[in-house]
Amino acid sequence: MPKPYFLSRPAGLYVRFRVPEDLRLRIGLRFVVRSMHGLRGDAARLSAARQAVALSAVFHRLRKGDDVTGFDPKKLIDSAQRAAADGTLREWTATGVRIGAVDFGAVTTQGPQDTLDFIEAMKAAAAIAPSMPMPVSAPVAPVPEPIAPTGPLLSEAIADYLKDLESAKRDPKTVLESRHSLRILLGVVGDVAVGTLSQSHVRAFFDAVRHWPSNATKRPEYRSLSVPEVLVLSKARKEPEPAAHTLNKHRQRLSAFVQPLLAARVISHNPMAGIVRMSAHAASAEVETGRPFTTAELQAVFAPLAYLPWAKKYPHRYWAPILGLYSGARVTEVAQLYVDDIETVEGVPGFHVNRRFPGQKIKNAQSRRFVPLAQPVLDVGFLRFVEEARKAGQARLFPDLPNGTGLGFGRQLSRQFSAYIKKCGVVEEGMGFHAFRHTFATLLSEAGVETTDIARLTGHLDGKAQGSVLEKFYIDRKTLPLRVATLARFTPAVGMPT
Repeated sequence: MPKPYFLSRPAGLYVRFRVPEDLRLRIGLRFVVRSMHGLRGDAARLSAARQAVALSAVFHRLRKGDDVTGFDPKKLIDSAQRAAADGTLREWTATGVRIGAVDFGAVTTQGPQDTLDFIEAMKAAAAIAPSMPMPVSAPVAPVPEPIAPTGPLLSEAIADYLKDLESAKRDPKTVLESRHSLRILLGVVGDVAVGTLSQSHVRAFFDAVRHWPSNATKRPEYRSLSVPEVLVLSKARKEPEPAAHTLNKHRQRLSAFVQPLLAARVISHNPMAGIVRMSAHAASAEVETGRPFTTAELQAVFAPLAYLPWAKKYPHRYWAPILGLYSGARVTEVAQLYVDDIETVEGVPGFHVNRRFPGQKIKNAQSRRFVPLAQPVLDVGFLRFVEEARKAGQARLFPDLPNGTGLGFGRQLSRQFSAYIKKCGVVEEGMGFHAFRHTFATLLSEAGVETTDIARLTGHLDGKAQGSVLEKFYIDRKTLPLRVATLARFTPAVGMPT
């Protein structure tokens, strides 16, 4: 008996049956595909099972070599359906029943259920009758109808891909972000057979991510909505378009999903081929959001009466904001520091931003650098703290910051600091640890420091300017005095609490 295989398409649910190989040439089809006409769940499975039984009977008749006739199956099916709809009808009879090459002879049904089963048999025969060859003086090869798409549903392919990422021990953040992008894809194009993915689907996905609101899963107005509903509301509210590098990330995740399907020949073509890519310059641009802290805000944040009670719970609460202010480093770059990242090079104490130890991440190649420690950081005893951590056998400088989710050590630090500054009166949306980076760059620029000199400290140099640094293990000893001199020109109007 043929096994039913369900297909979810934009037009609804369909069921597909494989035609036995010995009958394909005669029928001219590899598959019989039928609409479920709105049925779902158990009702769809029951109907599919009936159709499977009916098709099995049809295939049996075909193997007997029945002749072709010009019988119109639609009238017979309509007649049987009328009989099934009549609750008082006990028996229904038809004689000389032939559909295409299938000869059913005389048919008598007993009751409504028996009539329904016969209807399914008639429909199954009618589904393949148009493809049957007519008798002629010499055999004529049938013209095959388009083959129904093979392969898994998109939802199944996505689930397999995410499992593969996890099995390959990919970064949990990569898995999470891939799940997010592919959820949008599935929500936009529907649970189609993955072999049908086309340029139209890809373009619909790209349009969707252009209108996807930031933090949609966290915002009350969006988090309970489906993907199409999110997009409708986002467009109505005219949400800002994501940054170029965010859009490029979505493209990269889709490409990473498609490539294994191509390699395994699950799909025969790349649906992304021929769609113009974003320029490398636009895709690699680092988009910074937010603004610097004002002098009044810095003074409120580092006020001893507020800062010290908050900071005494964990060492990272005291040292991380100070390092952020006097280096412009990102929250993850500070939170992931190991004790061995703090070194003295050519007489200059500083810290490495790199990926030398477990769990460390960098934003891009330009982020690798050696950052000198500013004098105010040294004055409040940072090197003494590092030495104490070293003697205690600590590997990480701030071991109380977890990375259990795999999303980076900076996640908890960012949340804790954001909650703290709100209590200090800094309540503007988007203000947080990253504002130190803006403050650092802005005050140096206002002091007349060249942009390239600031970039050596913040890790903003473009690929060409960074080339010499890459060749020198990211330390570039020759420019250390310049970086120290640059750092000395950073003089925020705030003292460090002690």
